[in-house]
Amino acid sequence: MLSEPLRYELYGLRHGNPYRIEPLDPLARAGDRALLVDIDGFVSTEALRAYLRESVAAGESAFVVVSGRDYTGRTTIANHVLDVYREVSELDDRLLVSRIKVGHNRDFEWVKEAMVELQNEIEEADLTLSPALTESLNTIEGIDEGVYQSRYRGLARRLHGELAGQARGRCSFGVVFEGLRQTSLVDAMRKVFKSSRSIAVFTHGDYKHANTPSYEELSRLDVHLIKLEPLKGEQVRCLAEERWRAASALPSPFPPDSLETAWPAPTPIKSVVKTLSLLLDIRLGSAADHGPWPDNTELEIPHRFMFFMIRMLNELGAS
Repeated sequence: MLSEPLRYELYGLRHGNPYRIEPLDPLARAGDRALLVDIDGFVSTEALRAYLRESVAAGESAFVVVSGRDYTGRTTIANHVLDVYREVSELDDRLLVSRIKVGHNRDFEWVKEAMVELQNEIEEADLTLSPALTESLNTIEGIDEGVYQSRYRGLARRLHGELAGQARGRCSFGVVFEGLRQTSLVDAMRKVFKSSRSIAVFTHGDYKHANTPSYEELSRLDVHLIKLEPLKGEQVRCLAEERWRAASALPSPFPPDSLETAWPAPTPIKSVVKTLSLLLDIRLGSAADHGPWPDNTELEIPHRFMFFMIRMLNELGAS
């Protein structure tokens, strides 16, 4: 027998649980934009926007590295970077993005794959390119490793020119590399995107003794570097409350002070969001259906319930 679907509308939530754990992507889902909360001390959108504005105004490509450990939100923040770039560049929804998961240290292979994926994105968007550029793009996979940077740079420059002149509105493009393994990939993309007025974003696992660059190595690169840290109690409260306000006009069922004290140690944002999501679903599934919150006080998530459930979820390894 199938269980009844949870009635999120009792909390005034029209689009389901606001604490979804999958990466937010405002370029793909406009509704995610409101859930990307500015948390003091986590990511400075103001500093990011200033860097991107400076790059766009100078006619230069932008390069951003998002560094953090697992569950710190690297993919979501990479998507946020692209969305801010789209906004600063006044592109509406006309930013084509190639997404690459880096699996080894051969830069040539990943840059080539990124260029091929960009070509696929252009075709799927049904954009019109000149026959000459289309023919040149079709040679991407046959370009030799010894000359790929200069050849790809020429293609990227021509691609920028033709996408900027599209009849439906100016378009641009960018690449996300998930899992940066060596700084030479950043250097390679700086050369390839040198004249294309585009953006490259890299996510980086910040682990000592791992087969990745150290944070100190990244800090020496000519990039905008974002370092993600686990959330402290007051940041958890900000995240929970601001996401709720973005999703519902009703008051939050979480007691504010409990949101700070329930996470006494810094915790990665994805773990926090997962726990908030489970708490909301458990409460909604167990409360008697006596109408919507806040009149139905059984939908409140009180202090003792929060702490008991968080302890139980931790013991079960579910948070």
